[in-house]
Amino acid sequence: MARPVSLATALLAAALLLPGQFSVAQDAPTYRAGLKSFTIPAPSPNLIEAGADYRVLLEPFAPTANRLIAAFVEPSDLESIRSGGTAPLNLYALVEIPRRAEFANVTSDQYKEVASSIATQFGTTFDASLKDQQDEINRRLKALGSTAMEVTLDKPVQLGTFFSKHDACSYGMIMALSSGGKVRKMVMGMIVLRLQSRVLFVYTYSAYKDETSIQWIRTTDERWADAILQANQ
Repeated sequence: MARPVSLATALLAAALLLPGQFSVAQDAPTYRAGLKSFTIPAPSPNLIEAGADYRVLLEPFAPTANRLIAAFVEPSDLESIRSGGTAPLNLYALVEIPRRAEFANVTSDQYKEVASSIATQFGTTFDASLKDQQDEINRRLKALGSTAMEVTLDKPVQLGTFFSKHDACSYGMIMALSSGGKVRKMVMGMIVLRLQSRVLFVYTYSAYKDETSIQWIRTTDERWADAILQANQ
């Protein structure tokens, strides 16, 4: 008989498959997941949510183990997406929920277990799943009929823990993406949130220029996590 997969293991597997003062807008939109309604403000003033009609075009950037709830992009990129453009995104954010645990009630202790596991394994197991993630992105882009060139994800540089607090923590890395003979370095921040007894994985991406790019992700992640938690109290 197969050994049952623990909630923490399922959440960990789903997670690893990939400023100014922050204020919560009174009319911040809500998104449904796991029989819950989550209020999710934009991560920064220069990012907007793609909307249900166009959000589906960003689903290839979320692993199949997760379900994409919200996708934030720059207004110019959204216009490009609407017109069928395939230019690479330099700044965007994705909010996802693990499919296998979407309807699971996650206690505070279980969340701590998940966060501890990710903190321990984020730098040691991510490389093992990187090739699978790369192949999956390319396969799903092709399935959507995308004309974009295939993307190659080179070995990432781990940045460690950005912050850790009650019901929220964040980790970062720099990764090089090669497409069409060109290489771009991206900074990624991964936030693990516990909201209304559910766990969400929130990813922020920015083109790497220098240390300020890392600082922007770190600062934005913490302020965004605080804003989401505040909006869902």
